[in-house]
Amino acid sequence: MAAFSYLWLAPHRPLFLLAALWALIAVLWWQFGGSVALPVPELATAGLWHGHEMLFGLGSAAVGGYFLTAAQGWRGGAPLQGRRLASLVGLWLVARLALVVQGLWPHVPLWLLHPAAVAYFLMLAALLAHEAVVSRRTAKLGFAGGVLLFALAEMLYLRAALGAEVPDTAAMVRAGWMFFAIKISIIAGRMIPAFTTNWIRQTRVQVPEPLPTPVLGWSALALLWLALGLGFAGEERVSALALVGAGLAQAARLTFWRGWRCRGNLLLLLLHATFGWLAFGLVLVGLARSGLVPISEMDALHAVTMGAMSGMILSLASRAAAPRDGGPLRARPTMLAAFALVWLAAVARILAPVVAFDAVAAAALLWSAAWAVFLVGYVPTIRGPLQRPVFSGPRAPIQIRMPE
Repeated sequence: MAAFSYLWLAPHRPLFLLAALWALIAVLWWQFGGSVALPVPELATAGLWHGHEMLFGLGSAAVGGYFLTAAQGWRGGAPLQGRRLASLVGLWLVARLALVVQGLWPHVPLWLLHPAAVAYFLMLAALLAHEAVVSRRTAKLGFAGGVLLFALAEMLYLRAALGAEVPDTAAMVRAGWMFFAIKISIIAGRMIPAFTTNWIRQTRVQVPEPLPTPVLGWSALALLWLALGLGFAGEERVSALALVGAGLAQAARLTFWRGWRCRGNLLLLLLHATFGWLAFGLVLVGLARSGLVPISEMDALHAVTMGAMSGMILSLASRAAAPRDGGPLRARPTMLAAFALVWLAAVARILAPVVAFDAVAAAALLWSAAWAVFLVGYVPTIRGPLQRPVFSGPRAPIQIRMPE
């Protein structure tokens, strides 16, 4: 560990690194493994293994990297580091190995697979709960609760994929991607206007600050939960309407944040664009579920997973890796290229059913290139001392308006 001690200074360093590596390896393995005589893991099908590893592999590493790094601000202490962080990373690796073994040799019993798969989530939830209690910020226990719900969703996904009649796999795929839609709605919904306001004040750009959108935010969140519940109840049409409504509410929030004013800060502009993918993806999935567009719901959901979820991961990691010179955070060229390639991959995957070429393979190549480029830019930045704050630049001084 001493040789790589810099890697264990904060949770985002190893976990964002592993998220990117797995995003690259798992997709190449799933799409092209058979072409080079490499057996592709399956959870009943190779597609279900692929979906599991994107949601509960890539996604869980990113969730842990962000939540634990953000938790250091709850009480102003040092972030999780050293052996405890290495233990958490080890549990994530055990889960990936367990799912590969199950995928290649499908004889591992669920009673053995489940503990290996969810141990990472249980430790992550315990660490977050500890930080919430120690900092006396009990409202933050919701982070730990969300992680436990995600662990339950994974257990049900595995149960469905490996032959149980209830729940069905389609329902659990929905639960997986909607977890991220809800989290992005909450986290980015607070982060984007705050970061935008800070940048406007710091640069003294003469533009209006973002407007608060509490009603739209709560409405969008309520519609997302409603869509999830209705989907489990089998009310396809009504759940589709709820998704469309949630997407339109998110789009309205975005207009009030005035992202077009952020052209001078590409990192911030890309964060706004990521939220735009969420709004677009929710509407598209709703329309696909209703049969109103010539693509399936499984195709449409990639607007949320590849567009919004991956965009959010890239946004956070790009901010953590941004150069620090005392001013607003600046995007590295490799990160900008990664965004472009991921979103091109998302477009290709969404359009796969309606184009004349193998757009799924093209999307896989673009996706893999995106994460390879990201790693080229990210790996050098996780060496040396930890830069704080991790996800934001210096705060602008509070402006007090005197009465005229």
